[in-house]
Amino acid sequence: MGFGPVRAVAVLAGLTGCLLPCSALALPEKPLQIPGDTPVADLTPGMGISEAMPEWVPTMHYGMLSWCLPDPEGGDEPLVPVSLASQKRHMSLYLMPVYMSPALSEAVVEGYAAIGVKPNMGKSCLRFTKVERIPLDVILDLLRGMTREAYLNLRAEALARGTCD
Repeated sequence: MGFGPVRAVAVLAGLTGCLLPCSALALPEKPLQIPGDTPVADLTPGMGISEAMPEWVPTMHYGMLSWCLPDPEGGDEPLVPVSLASQKRHMSLYLMPVYMSPALSEAVVEGYAAIGVKPNMGKSCLRFTKVERIPLDVILDLLRGMTREAYLNLRAEALARGTCD
């Protein structure tokens, strides 16, 4: 049985139930249902992103599964530290904290070395075909520490350095 990209990404992320578009963060009564009828429990275990980031709301943003919170400054765009996308030949995990912090980027690269895998990554993107080929424990540790306050502080530091738009 096949799954669409949204369903496949949601299963990989360990989500059940429904997703909200980021524009509907203040309107939880309008969920976007994940297509498919196979229970998530019947599929492979998820990555655990939602469990690592309980404060953040899994939503659809930029055409990807994203973990968001409304901008505390009242901006139109939400805070989006993590997104997960299904590409044609691979999955992409976008980690804005890795883009904003050289220390976090280095920790992820060291995590790849620890599992003996050459990193396939850009500034914020980790590309992979199997979850076993990314340093998931390092990534989840990074995400567990990514509270709203920690993310806002990291963003402010990156803006001050001129390394983030």
